[in-house]
Amino acid sequence: MHVLSDKDRAAAVSLARLVNLGPVSAGWLVAAGIRSPQALRRLGAIAAFHRVVMQRGGVGVSLNLLYALDGAIRSIRWDYLPKDHRDALRRAAETPES
Repeated sequence: MHVLSDKDRAAAVSLARLVNLGPVSAGWLVAAGIRSPQALRRLGAIAAFHRVVMQRGGVGVSLNLLYALDGAIRSIRWDYLPKDHRDALRRAAETPES
């Protein structure tokens, strides 16, 4: 188990305040180099999702994280995202990064 430094813990707490994100997903974001809500917004849900997948080797990461990240950026619950939008996110996440 990875122990967070005080600085990383503060970053994770900041991210965990966003809708849809909790301590585990926030810790994953920090471990992937995404240390603030502003950094998440700049990067976008799909790129952030890819970073977490790469950092974790895909272990334990599901499409629910992608939807949660997009909802966090938009300040809405992930399950309120329209199905066609979730489908578009899934298709975009399945497309290899350029």
